[in-house]
Amino acid sequence: MKKTVVLYNPDAVYYTMPLALLAIGSYLDAAKYEVVIIDGRLEKDPFPKIAAALGRHGVCFATTVLTGRPIKDALKQSDAVKAAFPHIPVVWGGWHPSLFPEQTLRASCVDAVVNGQGEIPFAALVDAFSAGKTPEGIKGVSYKLPDGSIVHNDAQTMQDINTFPAFNYNLIDVPAYMKLSGRRQLDYISSQGCRFRCTFCADPFMYKRGWYGFEPKRMGDEIEALWKQYQFEHIHFQDETFFTNTKRVKAVAEEFIARKLPISWFATMRADQGVRLDDEVWKRCKQSGLEKVMIGMEAGTQEMLNWMKKDIKIEHVFDAAEKCIKYDIAINFSIIVGFPGETEESISATLDMVKRLKKMSPKFHMGIFYFKPYPGNPIADELRSKGYTFSESLEEWSNFDYVDSGKSEWISDEKIREIENFKFYQHIGWHRRVPGMVQRIARWRLERNNYRFPVERVLKEWLIAPPKMS
Repeated sequence: MKKTVVLYNPDAVYYTMPLALLAIGSYLDAAKYEVVIIDGRLEKDPFPKIAAALGRHGVCFATTVLTGRPIKDALKQSDAVKAAFPHIPVVWGGWHPSLFPEQTLRASCVDAVVNGQGEIPFAALVDAFSAGKTPEGIKGVSYKLPDGSIVHNDAQTMQDINTFPAFNYNLIDVPAYMKLSGRRQLDYISSQGCRFRCTFCADPFMYKRGWYGFEPKRMGDEIEALWKQYQFEHIHFQDETFFTNTKRVKAVAEEFIARKLPISWFATMRADQGVRLDDEVWKRCKQSGLEKVMIGMEAGTQEMLNWMKKDIKIEHVFDAAEKCIKYDIAINFSIIVGFPGETEESISATLDMVKRLKKMSPKFHMGIFYFKPYPGNPIADELRSKGYTFSESLEEWSNFDYVDSGKSEWISDEKIREIENFKFYQHIGWHRRVPGMVQRIARWRLERNNYRFPVERVLKEWLIAPPKMS
């Protein structure tokens, strides 16, 4: 009889499919293990399903955990598993445990942590548990001994994802996630890693600047088969940097075109990558269904971009924007303000750049976030060296919010009020569903930086509370 591996996605406010769990679940030997994926976002009370699955010859309970709110639910379910099934190991993986393995293992309910790319180490860990063995020597795994001491095995080497099997989407309720997203959308990841060195980001720590992408034919085969099964209208590529390899991007677009897939798609793009794409590739992408890209603008001055080692030029952002206008492609821009030492003049320059971009196209959308110190990067390391104190427990990290509006340790309260008003008015100033008179008032305010008596914002937030992101 097969043994059961329960994979759990904690409750959170985002709705993407649990691709990390699909990755490790699909890698396990289906002849030996029954994989059960349970999602706290789909269940009011997930534990009865968890208990029922573990009761069928359960070999382990594993959860993927991001920093912030997901930690709370991951702890709750892990504690419940330990209370009901004290002999079943509890494994944590994902971004937070990978960055904080020692801190994670201090929790009484956690027995092992998988660091980084999880397919191979998790499979080896499950085999060890199934055979009644310890995780000794399994690369990429940290674990706790019976006496409470913690062992960190050697790090693993990032592997080419083309050697991994296709995701088995039958492990999840695909229509349920489509309902959450509000459209017939399929989430798919076609690459792992990031080759770049941005000093505010944990990707270089996690991936050691490695990157692997699926071969285009494999993507065409898999996505065509998935479309025949689920009839989705849109595919959302969850890659860190989809446009890393120009030849691959062109070949993927041509795969979609040749197969006549009636879909649109979204992917991440660096501004310099957009500039390097020639018009032939842009045409192929548009013809294949490219609907929107996300570009990390980050800051509006070259000084700040150089400081954070973004390795792009301000003009790259505008050049990429012009390309998207030419081919009628929307952009979600990501902007960060309030880095340690950033001046208010620098922040104002960033906001001015946002206004210039917003005027270029109504299809440009701006996400403006406050910098939050997060370990695993040079900026955080420098802050720590200067005495900055990071959270010391899972419980403290569970209150971390990436986009907690109106709070920053390096911006004055007055400037924060300006930024929050700016965020509101730049959104409604070009929103196609906002009445013309309201748009004109919003643009007038933006042009003059006049946010006195922001009655429009007060009324909107009274009617609709702003959502939390993490």
